[in-house]
Amino acid sequence: MAKSARRAGKAKASGTPSVSSSGASTPNSQSGPLPPFAKAPASLQPFLDPLSPNEVYLVHIDTSSKDLKKQTFLTPAVLNLVIAALLAFRAYMVRNIYPALLVTMIGLTSTMTVDTSSMSWGEMANTIFRRTGTIVIDYVLVTVFLSWPIGFVKGPVKWRFKVGFRDHEIIVRRSQPSLSEGLERNRWIREDEGMRDKIVAAVTPDRIKKTGYLLVDADWNLDYDAMIKAHELVDNSKKDDGMPLDEFRTAVIVNTDADGWLIWHVEDEDTPEGRARSNQRDQILAFKDKLTAMGKEDLFFRWAELIQYESTRPGGFTPERQQSAMVQAKKLFENENVDFAQFWQEVGGLEGFADQLD
Repeated sequence: MAKSARRAGKAKASGTPSVSSSGASTPNSQSGPLPPFAKAPASLQPFLDPLSPNEVYLVHIDTSSKDLKKQTFLTPAVLNLVIAALLAFRAYMVRNIYPALLVTMIGLTSTMTVDTSSMSWGEMANTIFRRTGTIVIDYVLVTVFLSWPIGFVKGPVKWRFKVGFRDHEIIVRRSQPSLSEGLERNRWIREDEGMRDKIVAAVTPDRIKKTGYLLVDADWNLDYDAMIKAHELVDNSKKDDGMPLDEFRTAVIVNTDADGWLIWHVEDEDTPEGRARSNQRDQILAFKDKLTAMGKEDLFFRWAELIQYESTRPGGFTPERQQSAMVQAKKLFENENVDFAQFWQEVGGLEGFADQLD
């Protein structure tokens, strides 16, 4: 899975069009998405519209038990409840301090007013230390800890209130700033192998065995609004504006300037059909690499353009057009003194095409 994405990225980085499983050339970044990414279907647009085009999104279906989901929600719920209670208690304890301090600061008399003329240096230092300490402690409590229960209510609580606990839950992860800020838009998919592998690792079967709430880490956070929207669409599947749950099977979603929203259904790669597509992508890239090593890279481009033209004509890539394309390809290779049939056998053969060259 990662291998195919990596090799496809290498091909694109050099400006080379690659060939899809149907035999059609996949356009470069100016005219089409990079395999294994494809343009997101129009049915997903209501889900995609609210998403940030500058982030990477991971989608999968969480099939862990309801009991586990409830347990993983209960633990942070209790923690945030305790934090909220402590903050409320602290607010109650200092309820009279800050109004009195404010009154003193504007020159009026209050319970916090002191007569510095009758105080020793030690007493003044002690008063300043205690009041400064109080302000620092409360500042930390407000700026650091107050956001926890507020974020928990606006995120997980809202999510569970809207969605509840289900046997099949849609999980949407959004890249953290630490990850997305380092991505060079429109280029990282093609040129940054390390980043592609890192993203693929986040959607491996072993990784997503964990329930959704446990997948939050330094690189990924849950997008609660997106998950709520996804379930709303699934719940409306019987209406015109809904969609089936399967649309949210394991996938990576990104946005590019040239092609808009792209999606890669990673889960589809782990099927016989997906493995066949992946193998054929690797085969075509090996084909291109071999021609490049022979100093005939231009021949690969001409062959890819020929296949693309025949496969995108109205009516599709029919057997007759496949036959015609292969005859023309054989002539192209013969003009360059390359035995096309033998060449394909050396790189693994092309199922269904080699026999048509005889």
